[in-house]
Amino acid sequence: MALLLNWFEIRFERKSFDLPFLEFATWEESSSLRDQNPEAEVVRVKVETGSVRGYFVAGDEGGTITATVSVFGFHGLAARIIEYNIARHFGAGGAEVIRGRWGVDVLRDVHRFDEIGLLLKQGINLKHFPVTDSETLHGITLKWIVRPQFERPLAELPQSHRYDGYPVILRWPAQANDCPEALAPFNQHYLGTILARKGKDRFSVLIRDRTQQDVRADALFLEARTDLIGALEPIVTKASGQQSIQRRILQLSHSLRTDGRRNPGILSDQLRSALKIVDPLGRGEVVFHLLPNCSGKMWLNTYATGVRRE
Repeated sequence: MALLLNWFEIRFERKSFDLPFLEFATWEESSSLRDQNPEAEVVRVKVETGSVRGYFVAGDEGGTITATVSVFGFHGLAARIIEYNIARHFGAGGAEVIRGRWGVDVLRDVHRFDEIGLLLKQGINLKHFPVTDSETLHGITLKWIVRPQFERPLAELPQSHRYDGYPVILRWPAQANDCPEALAPFNQHYLGTILARKGKDRFSVLIRDRTQQDVRADALFLEARTDLIGALEPIVTKASGQQSIQRRILQLSHSLRTDGRRNPGILSDQLRSALKIVDPLGRGEVVFHLLPNCSGKMWLNTYATGVRRE
């Protein structure tokens, strides 16, 4: 018997949904479906006939053909329904919501270090986690997170500092027309490592594909790694005398108390903070209205902190 901690049950008002779909003979033929319908929240499933169906959790691009799909039939479909609708719920409340393969991040800004353009965000990460037993339960896991992020490009950071060897993310500015073809695959992602400054407005970068490119400084943002933040910390201390960046991150993550001592109750404090975001009134249950293709309601039980599995 195992005990799965930090797990919160999800219940559905309806056990199945009538979802529009498109069908393909092979998995390869369906690969472009999500790219062609980015807002549709497409989930691909292989059906008994051997063909592949792309179910549309949102939107109606699938046409008029629908199929009844059980929320307990495919964990991938349930995961998309749960994470998509929870993300919509928090996004409507004004939070910054980031969805990816590791679940949903719900964040708010808490501290800025203007001298180096560093922004600290804190919030929660939630991810669908099914528990397969006689009742085929669905639920989510919750984690308290702190995310540092550089919000100003290298063009706006102190020019007196050497950035050689620093990892950078490419965010091509809209006013700069189209992103060059060689850089376009990396836009909004990790680009590579700074080799040297090339004048005031450009840097030579060793790209992930092992090529070398000169890139405009206003398109490059530092990757907020721990060692990099530590290297820039003297700039902040010298300019404003603010407290240690790393210490502030540890306080926000509950690793340290406000008096600087190690916090032995870090796990319970993190869980308490996460639950306060999910269920601020402490009612023990949060209701989500499912839209648009999955009608009905979904409930999140915030009292459940674990489930036993045989």
